[in-house]
Amino acid sequence: MKNVKCTLCARNKARRKCKVYDDKLICSLCCADLRNPDCEDCQHFRAAKQYQLSKGQKAKKKEFIVEINEDVEKAVDDALAFVERGKIGKGEDILRELQVQHPRNHMVNYGIGVINAFKGQYDNAIKWFTRATDIFPHFIEAHFNKAVAYKNKLDIRNAAESFKEVIAIGDPHDEMVQTANSFIGELEQLMMATYNITLEHYFRAHEKFDIAFSYMEKKEWQKAIRGFRECIMINKRHPQSYGNLGLCYGQLGRKAEALTALDKALEIDPKYEPAIVNRAMIESLHEGEKLQQERFAPISVDYYKDYPAKKKSFIQSMYDKLLGR
Repeated sequence: MKNVKCTLCARNKARRKCKVYDDKLICSLCCADLRNPDCEDCQHFRAAKQYQLSKGQKAKKKEFIVEINEDVEKAVDDALAFVERGKIGKGEDILRELQVQHPRNHMVNYGIGVINAFKGQYDNAIKWFTRATDIFPHFIEAHFNKAVAYKNKLDIRNAAESFKEVIAIGDPHDEMVQTANSFIGELEQLMMATYNITLEHYFRAHEKFDIAFSYMEKKEWQKAIRGFRECIMINKRHPQSYGNLGLCYGQLGRKAEALTALDKALEIDPKYEPAIVNRAMIESLHEGEKLQQERFAPISVDYYKDYPAKKKSFIQSMYDKLLGR
């Protein structure tokens, strides 16, 4: 990101468009100094009011103290400026010291999240962004960057939820809100083109799958079968559910039904490696003979994220496992 200086003070990094100054870029400190009733249509003005309100509510409940400290915010900006110039260690040192002194400051937690994201440590980044939004729920930048971190992890469901938070609290004209809307819209189109269902139905099917998968892990085969069928009722083009149905039937010695389910998985995706592996094992059984649990490969909903998206072969990984590699 280009380090643009504030139009007004010419010192700090410009983060925000100011409507009062014809959408010129200004820093957050100048923004705070300039706020007045003419700013009511500005998302930052509204967020600040929400922040102050939440601060007052939290103080009454004595749950925690929310810190508003412009000097700290400037220090965070300085630290992130070092990171953008490639001096990650310098930025980390500043933020580490700030975190010791101001552990409940939302900007400090956000800054640490940014550094983790910059380093590709997305799980840690999400943790710190979440801390920032827990302190300040209307912190749109933290919600946005958390969504991007989830997206980079290929965790589409949580990315969508975080982008929805951005849309809910942001100004429709804000670039982050427009990006969030674009992501959600493209995801809706993808689900309709791939599965012929809405995004909401896709996530509902995902929930059904997770429940069924938990039953499968506990060897509760009949409950797992019902769960995977509930998932398929919502998303008829879900190869993982058909694949796991095949495994559950195999565990019960129902070879014909197992092969039918696995064939359906391969009909949807002929390159679906877990179904190829498990079908070969079940094909070798006699009707009524149960599949040995240690032989099968459960098919999780993360298969496409863990293998094709990373250009890895599931079959090769199984082969390596057998050889003890």
